[in-house]
This record gives sequence, structure tokens and C-alpha cells, in this order.
Amino acid sequence: MRVVAARLAGEGAGIARLCTMRIRPHIIPCSFTALSLAAAAAALSTSAWGAGPDVKSWFPAGSQRGASVEVTVNGNFPEWPVQAWVGRPGVTLTPEGDKGKFKAAIAADAIPGLYWIRLYDSRGAAPPQPFIVGTLAEIAEQEPNNEPAKAQPISSPSVVVNGQLGVAGDVDVFAVSLQKGQTLVASLEAHETLGSPFDGVLQIVAPRGNVVAFNHDQHGLDPQIALVAPADGTYFVRLFGFPSTPNSTIALAGSSQYVYRLTLTTGGFIDYPWPLAVTRGRETRVELFGWNIPEALKTVLIRPETEQAEIFDLQLANVATLAVEPHNTIAELEPNAAATPQPIELDVTVSGRIENRHDVDVFRFAAKKAEPLVFQVESRMLGYPLDAVLEVSDATGKVLSRVDDTNNTRDAVLAFSPPEDGMYRIAVSDLNHQGSPRHVYRLRATKAQADFDCSADAQAYELAAGKPSEITLTITRRNGFAEEIAFKATGLPDFVTAATALSAGTGDSAKTVKLVLSAGQGSFSGPIRIIGESTGSRKLVRTAGVTIPGRTARTSDLWLTVLPPAAK
Repeated sequence: MRVVAARLAGEGAGIARLCTMRIRPHIIPCSFTALSLAAAAAALSTSAWGAGPDVKSWFPAGSQRGASVEVTVNGNFPEWPVQAWVGRPGVTLTPEGDKGKFKAAIAADAIPGLYWIRLYDSRGAAPPQPFIVGTLAEIAEQEPNNEPAKAQPISSPSVVVNGQLGVAGDVDVFAVSLQKGQTLVASLEAHETLGSPFDGVLQIVAPRGNVVAFNHDQHGLDPQIALVAPADGTYFVRLFGFPSTPNSTIALAGSSQYVYRLTLTTGGFIDYPWPLAVTRGRETRVELFGWNIPEALKTVLIRPETEQAEIFDLQLANVATLAVEPHNTIAELEPNAAATPQPIELDVTVSGRIENRHDVDVFRFAAKKAEPLVFQVESRMLGYPLDAVLEVSDATGKVLSRVDDTNNTRDAVLAFSPPEDGMYRIAVSDLNHQGSPRHVYRLRATKAQADFDCSADAQAYELAAGKPSEITLTITRRNGFAEEIAFKATGLPDFVTAATALSAGTGDSAKTVKLVLSAGQGSFSGPIRIIGESTGSRKLVRTAGVTIPGRTARTSDLWLTVLPPAAK
């Protein structure tokens, strides 16, 4: 996924890859001593090739732009030193003398956000691992800090703590001095971004020992709290976790893989940008909502040219991410209830809010008989609380279709084929009749287009001279797409060949094809891509991707290892 990064002061542009989030409810305790019924550790997936590096976790899992830090990689390394490949410029990793130790150097102009890094040797590569570049100063968690009496003091008003819930039962506590009315934001990155196998819980404990705030699943399984201090004093931010894959064990959990990054700030922190989507190539004024954001940084003008935009500034603790659409983007306008629906013209992406428990946003559109339409609403996957419901009705108000959850998420996708020409309505509401300024959503309302996606069967492949290797590609054809597709490999060394694989519009090859790689003499270890291009008039081009083992993120940078010739 390509990204434009725009600094609020007008500086910066770059490319990044972002991971997706998995939404999942979980029950948590309201006090430190409470226990959970959800507990079982899920180990991170390892490399497909036993001969290559086998990576379990990184610590720390990120650093501040312009800094250098020693990174310890937990895993097995049959060869040392190994090499590191980074998916975009800005971060370099250099192996040190001790096995598993690296020096990570982050460029002063590195774009904040997520970087994917692969460790590899002559025999293979580990799956990509996440590394986060931030804007704030960073410190390491210091044990023992399991209780308020031993809490680690946080003297900076804005800092990222790199830590681990290192053993079963571990609890990390941090002491922060606040003045009455000051807003503290505590935000955890662990499961959703880093792939750490735990479901975190955050609590804030007042000076007298009572829990004044807690959260467990703000961004997927990662918690976040914004607390306005009710009085002057030292407050304690307490963090603990349970396995992200529950079972019948009753205990707080921990291991060397329970790696996290905890942002603690009384400075600017972005909750969401408004609107949530902008049109490619169109200048748009974006407003930032959140906590403690300086007045001068609350709006910015952007003109993005890629598929996603990021907005950041060194005075802010995090990054605002917007979708960049090829079609029109608008914001909802109140009143837009059933009696006064807001007119829209497809294709369009609408940014909206369900601001109170009675709010229902209704949009009116024209459609033709049997023309397939798709409505997709996103909120939970973006980290916001809306449990979205989509309803399509005709001009009289008769409900024709209704969708709640889709694909085991709280977001919804509704496919609709109008029974006749005319005016119709699409309504967005909350399943539980809840609402707030944070119940924001992004609604895509589009005419369904014939298209295709393709997936590879692995994230890494092995090849040797005289021993061809196959890459199996699965093609998903949508909305009647029946054109021939030609698949080619790019990034191959000169001594590796791959004949074009053709997927016909019908028959077995319409769904799967095999791309065969053959190697001459030589060795190679590096990223390749598989590109599919349709042969019809639209010339659709798609890149094959695959889900990274143990994560929800996908990558299109497949890895090829051409084994060196065997020693005689």
C-alpha cells in the first residue's frame, strides 16, 4: 500500500506499508487483582525454511526518528551475521558481533510509521517483522515495576516506553505526575501492530489507590485511555495482559514475545482526521481531532497522489491516516435523518459520525434496475466504537436489505441490486443505539466493477539450479470479471527465469495458475513481486499478496532464495 506522508509544517513525502487490524471482544477485570478466564499463549509463526533465520520477537520494536538503538532479536540463527532488508528507506539494521544483536539507525527525515524488516541469510529468510518509527523520545521499561510502590517514574511529558511483559503474572506500572484538568493519553501498541500474542489491559490508578480509568480493546486487542486528571497528584498507569488466543487458564500471562510500545503523553495526540477520506489529486483541508492538539496544528491542507495519506508533526505523538480515493469524497451534513436524507451520487466515500444514541444517517441516491452496488462501512477496523448497521430502503421507506457484521467484524458490507429504476436510501446506524463524537465511520458507496485479486501460496520460496519451483496463485474474480490475466515475476536475478502464466476467463485456470521458476548457476536472496495484468481493454494490473504468518497484515514483497551450489 503506497502512502503520502505530509508533515503539518509542510514537510515530507514517502512510501509505507500498513497493517490491518483484527477486531475481537474480550472480557477484562476492573482491578489489578482480578483474573481472567481468557489465557493461553499463541507463539508467533516462524520462517518456512528451517535453514534460514527463525525470528520470534524483536526488542525494542521501534525507535524515534534520528536515533540509533540496539535491537535484540529473539530467535535462531544458523548463520551469523545475517542481513536485513527494509521495505522502505529510513531504517537500516547492522548485525553486531553477538548473535541476535543489531544496531538500528533511523534517519532524521524518516517518515514516522510502520516499517517491515526481513532478516535473511544464504539459506532462507524469516517472515517480515514490524518496526515502528515514532516522533517522541523513547525509554526502556525498568524492572521491578509490578506495583505502585515500585512504579517506574515518567518525568517527560511525552514519551514512548518500550517494554515486555516478560514472565507469567508480570505487571508493569508507571508513575506520572499530573495537575488537575491535565489530559493524559496512554496508548498501547502490541497485538494489532507488532503481532505480540497478548490481549493488553490498561488501568490508571489515582494517588489514593482507586482505579479511575481502564480500557482493554480500543484498537482491536490494544487498549487506549484519555484521562482528565480530577486532582493534582501522582497517577499510576498499570499494564498487564492475557493471551490473545483464550483458553481455560486463569492467570495473567507473559513471555519474551509479549513486546509492547506504550505512549504516555500530556501533549498532542490525534484521535482521528476529518474527513476520514480524501480524493486523489484534490486539495483538501483536513481537521485533526484528539487531545491536547495545539491550535496551529488542528488543520492542514493536503493534495495526495497515492492510495493513503499520513499527517504528522514532531509536536504530535502519533500519525493521522486517511484513505485516498479515486472518486469523490464528502462529509455527512446534518440533518440527514429519514425525513431529510442527504443526496449523494455514486461513486462516493462519505465521512460520517453517529453523534448520539438516536442518530441515524440517511443518504439518498439514484440507481438503475439490476445495476450491482456495494456499500461498505468502516469504523471498528479503524479503531472507533461504532457497531455499524447498513440498511437499504426504497423511496417509500420499505427496507430491502440489512447487514450487521461482515467477515467476523463489527463493520458491514452490503451488496445490493436494485429491483427497478428509481431513488433509494442507504442508512447508517449503531446496532446498540450508541453514539458520540468518536462514533465516526467511512462509508464507500460504489457501483460494483468487474475486477480481480490474486494471492500467492507462501511468503517465501526456495530454488536451486536444476530444480524448478512453483508459485501457486489463487485468483478471485469479482462481479463477472472474465478476462484473461497474464502473470509475470519481477525482481528476478538474470540467471532465474519464469515463463508467463495465463489465467483464462473460464475453466480451472480462471481460479488458480502456477508460475514456474527455474534457476541456472548462482545464488540470490531478495524480494520479488508477481504482477497480474488483464488482457482486455481496461488493462487492470494487480500484485499478488499473501498474509504474513502469525499476523493479519499482507505483503506483496515475496522472498526468493536461490540456494548456492552444493560444495563438492
